[in-house]
Amino acid sequence: MSEKIVVFGNNALKVEESEGTLKREVTLVEQQAQGVSVSSDEDYASAGELTRSVKKMQKKVKEYWEPLRVSAKATYDDVLARKKQMLDPLESAEKILKAKMGAYSMEKEKKRKAQEEAMRRLAEQEMARKLEEAAKAEAAGDSLGAEFAMAEAEVMEDVSISGGILSQAPKASGVSQSKAWKITRIDSSAVPVNFEGVEIRPVDEKAVLRLIKESKGTISIPGIQYEETVSISVRT
Repeated sequence: MSEKIVVFGNNALKVEESEGTLKREVTLVEQQAQGVSVSSDEDYASAGELTRSVKKMQKKVKEYWEPLRVSAKATYDDVLARKKQMLDPLESAEKILKAKMGAYSMEKEKKRKAQEEAMRRLAEQEMARKLEEAAKAEAAGDSLGAEFAMAEAEVMEDVSISGGILSQAPKASGVSQSKAWKITRIDSSAVPVNFEGVEIRPVDEKAVLRLIKESKGTISIPGIQYEETVSISVRT
């Protein structure tokens, strides 16, 4: 049987020139499996023998490709490592810049909210002063002055409720920002399974299957439907 050289990057590997033969064997086994009919105990036994042959063929194919896989993986891992060496500093730089830009944007919004709150408090104070002024004018019989003072108090009330400073996010070409949130603490015991129609504690399928297996398929779990199947294991 002749040999050929397969090259992956800087790695050269000798392999037997048998891929075509192996492929034909694999195809033949598949065709045999497609033609099998299991309708008796003898057929079942024959199918078992053919399955053992399939397992052996799988092992043969894996052994054939393993040296090539190892060589290719070594080259692939080397490329990934060199790529990572270049990308890591850039990803770090991106995180640093985004963090600084985000901190500036948050600080700007914090100042805006502080100014807005200060304006609201001043409006409330002015509203209270105008209400007091209106009361005094009313007591003094100055109905016109009381009316003017009440009108001004209403204006200040509107300012205290709906007045604000327009938010202006910093801008940069090609840069956009949106609101985001991060979780700072979780008390798992207090988290509900469902909240506003959304399941926020995922079903542990492995645990469910374990319960079904332990009950030998007799357990009934709300929301879970299952059916019995057969698992076939074959040793070579």
